[in-house]
Amino acid sequence: MKKSKVSPYGIELIDGKKEWFCVIIILVLICIINLGIKYYQFSNLNFTSPQEIFGQIILQYPKTKEKELKSGLKKINHYFVLKISDFNGNIFYATTKEDIKNIINRYGRFYGQLSKCNFIQFLKSCYLNVYSISLLHQRDYRDKIRDFIDFQHPIKSIESVGLDKPTNQKYQENLVGNLYRALFIADPLHKSWRDLSNTLGLAHIIAISGFHLGILSAFLYALFCPFYRYFQKRYFPYRNEAYDLGSIILAFMFAYLLLLDYQPSFFRSFVMAAMGFLVYFSGVRLVSFPLLFFVCLFCIAFSPSIIFNIGFILSVAGVFYIFLFMRHFPKISKIPYWICFNFAIFWNIAPIVHYFFPYFSPYQLISIPVGIVFVVFFPLSLVLHFFHWGYFLDDFFWRVLPIKPPFIEYYAPWWLTCSYVVLSLWSIKSQKTYWILNLFSLAFFVFLVLKYLYFL
Repeated sequence: MKKSKVSPYGIELIDGKKEWFCVIIILVLICIINLGIKYYQFSNLNFTSPQEIFGQIILQYPKTKEKELKSGLKKINHYFVLKISDFNGNIFYATTKEDIKNIINRYGRFYGQLSKCNFIQFLKSCYLNVYSISLLHQRDYRDKIRDFIDFQHPIKSIESVGLDKPTNQKYQENLVGNLYRALFIADPLHKSWRDLSNTLGLAHIIAISGFHLGILSAFLYALFCPFYRYFQKRYFPYRNEAYDLGSIILAFMFAYLLLLDYQPSFFRSFVMAAMGFLVYFSGVRLVSFPLLFFVCLFCIAFSPSIIFNIGFILSVAGVFYIFLFMRHFPKISKIPYWICFNFAIFWNIAPIVHYFFPYFSPYQLISIPVGIVFVVFFPLSLVLHFFHWGYFLDDFFWRVLPIKPPFIEYYAPWWLTCSYVVLSLWSIKSQKTYWILNLFSLAFFVFLVLKYLYFL
């Protein structure tokens, strides 16, 4: 008799009003405790006089600002924006006019005056008017990985590949190395890559999320499976392959989560994967909106500030629309199904994305085939970097980077996005509403195309 790898039943993880009430009460209490800790940290800040803040620079980018003088002439000021994460994980933004080198991922002492901000703003970020910066000897534990990646990608001058000359001569960045560091360890993208990815709609592919977790899990399963089956046949035929390999892969993903320092979208994905693994063998329905809702509550309870993280919000939205598609769309055949899947998710999430990001170009449709190719590219590039052959596509990326596709900017109004969210939630119960949702999102895409052609 063939062994079953999963329970034949399909019940909800949390069923009944009493169970939900207990779960929500517990998570609310945890959230209140974590908010209390955050408020204690907020209350210790001094907004009346300068103070020291110790933390890590997690983002640095140059900016310019025009200032009109009394004579009528315009003066252009060049400065750097720094994003600082203190040792409690709180975020501060700062600016400096100093001609500094690339100090991303370095730890430092920042002396300055905090601008007044309330507790809600503190959960997002506060602004620090920096007077002085002193770098510390402490280094990030991932610096060796960064050096290992950068060593395989020689630096080229910005001008030689057709990009604008940097205003700051000391600031240098290994651009191809930066792309791989963003893919592997969630380092922030350089502005050149960020502009290109936003224009082509590739940000969700580059930013580490559940997509990457799924690819890595499938790769590790394919890698371990032959060895496991060899020993299973000889020594432990009674063991469940999916359970054992799933446990091992989940342990690897948890180690990766620690390496990424609990990056929000990957954190949501890991919690979802862990819960999915537990319910997979317990007869609990895996593609379940209550399960997604529980995961969101769990993440917010243990990290309240995550609710303001755009990556987390879009990650949840992506999984939500995947669940909607799997629930309502009929499986005609494999090829049409997956084509429809990619286009449906692309259209469905667009109104949510454009509430936060304005960039649009019809070239964003390229994200669909790129996403398919990425399934092979991501694990392959990891393996090649491990064997010091990570440079295999450097020339291609240097040619792609200067490309500047034309685009328009459009922010979806709040009332449109709210109406769309209500329609999306209603679609959980109604298939007809889901088809209306698809017509709505397709009409929104056509509107953006027409707007693009008008302003082109």
